Amino acid sequence: MFVGPSVEMFRARNVDLYAAMKRVDMESVARMAVVMAAFTYKPERSRRTTYFGSAIRHALYRAVLQQQRLDGRYIPVETILDPAPHTHRTRQEMRAMRALRMLAAKDRQLLEDRLVEQVTLEQLSVEQDCDPRTVSKRVKRVIERLRQIESDMP
Repeated sequence: MFVGPSVEMFRARNVDLYAAMKRVDMESVARMAVVMAAFTYKPERSRRTTYFGSAIRHALYRAVLQQQRLDGRYIPVETILDPAPHTHRTRQEMRAMRALRMLAAKDRQLLEDRLVEQVTLEQLSVEQDCDPRTVSKRVKRVIERLRQIESDMP
């Protein structure tokens, strides 16, 4: 729900960056931005659409401008999302990526379905054959586990 419209809005508002946008996998960058923003999202402080939308927009700007700086050479998505040590990344971003790798595959998939793909609780409950409230509790537990993993890191 957030990713598609946010990417299209970014494309429409930044036509001057069109050449660099063609060489960036914007969907992947936006999805990773949503997952990483989930670490710091606090529902009592801001709305979901505002918080995740701005996270997507900033990640897309970083990726497109990085692409533009490198004189039009293609940059693989892996380099943008998980750059080499010489690339500048914030400590929080690196910790978030390490914490995501430490989660079980089914938990990562649940987070991706709910936060990135915006699959509704009802749809997830049908897939998992349980109540939507149970799925909601699972998502909250996975996010809490992710925060715990991240806080336990050195």
